[in-house]
Amino acid sequence: MPVSTITLPPAYSMPAPEINTPRGNNNGSDPHLRPRRQTSTVRRVIPTADANAKVAIVEEAKGVKTVDLSPFFIIDESEENETDKARVAAELAESWEASGTFLVKVSDEDKAILQNAVKVGHDFFSLPLDEKLKINQLPVPLEDLATVVRGYVPNNKESAAAISGRPKASPDQAEKFSWMNPATLDLLAYVMDHTKGDEDALKLERAILRPNRFYDTQMEKVLLEYTRLMGKLSNATMRAVSLAMNLGEYKLLDIVSPASRTPNVNSRLMEYPATSSAASSTSTARLQGHSDGSIVTLNYRPHDDPALGGGLQILQDGAWRAVPATGDDAIVVHPGDVLEWMSDGQFPGLFHRVGQMSEGAPHRNSIATFVFPSMDFDVKILNGDENNGGQTYKSMRFSKWAKDKFDAAAGGQQLDRLESFDDHLVLPNTNKK
Repeated sequence: MPVSTITLPPAYSMPAPEINTPRGNNNGSDPHLRPRRQTSTVRRVIPTADANAKVAIVEEAKGVKTVDLSPFFIIDESEENETDKARVAAELAESWEASGTFLVKVSDEDKAILQNAVKVGHDFFSLPLDEKLKINQLPVPLEDLATVVRGYVPNNKESAAAISGRPKASPDQAEKFSWMNPATLDLLAYVMDHTKGDEDALKLERAILRPNRFYDTQMEKVLLEYTRLMGKLSNATMRAVSLAMNLGEYKLLDIVSPASRTPNVNSRLMEYPATSSAASSTSTARLQGHSDGSIVTLNYRPHDDPALGGGLQILQDGAWRAVPATGDDAIVVHPGDVLEWMSDGQFPGLFHRVGQMSEGAPHRNSIATFVFPSMDFDVKILNGDENNGGQTYKSMRFSKWAKDKFDAAAGGQQLDRLESFDDHLVLPNTNKK
């Protein structure tokens, strides 16, 4: 297989070069770009994708730690518990720096919540298409992208990679159903007050905060219970990340969720169909490589099996590697682009995909939960001043960044080709006006 070489940091590797990609590498040759704040200059070898290659069983990713967030679940300000929290934050940072992700333990009592969510999802996806389409809510600001932030999306309709900045990426081979934690009156009042005069922010918030729709009351009950569990895990994760960034424990929550310390979580239940012989021989991925536009993402994927190939994969050491399969025992947690932005590259948004599974493999379910800031949020680097010459990304309102991404994808452009965005990442660079 032909290869190309490139210098990249340890926790991040570029996608295969034959595909239109938003990320590039600054080796010092371009004065407009700043290198990531990483320490490694390890030489990577990137395999060029072969569209006709049979599915390969990839190696397991290295350095993925399992982290126990339980010290953040208890109300205990003792020195011993604070020490435990600091240890968890250090383990999180170590795993993210080594692999870009970590695994969070799931308690036995919570496993039933995960299993029930996947079951009601599979039952819903088994319905006739016309029944599922009744739960399709297409927000007007996003209609050119054929995407929804609430309700159902058919197979091969939406491309997560295109929305994240790779407009030529192929559609995802998965059905999807999206919902979020119900908006509280306090949150709605906050949004109305803080989006005055910002039409983009108001439109996007109206799309995102519209009421959930479910097929029946059982689906609603089960998925909202899943949302409450993800709220608990994302709250603990955000506090651990805040400590890992040498900030106060609640600093991230206080600036991202000022109306409350409850993270804004949006979940997507996905079902990849059973693999046919044609699909397994002509496609290398069922969901193309991309990074998420979130602060952090929590991913439950109980059906990943090394024996079947495919599953959640990350780029590491110049090759796609499988995130360790955990069944119901753990959830994968990784940074999104917004956290990379706020940490000035300390925690890079994880580039990942869902690989193609071998011929005859059964359907695969997963649930991705994204933690987002509110649209009026001014995203900026939390440690330092963008005007001091030592930072990569400038401040920008989240609504503008989101709208620019959507507009670029709808127009078939790469976001990094727009005037204010970095060739190295889909984030606004301090060196561009």
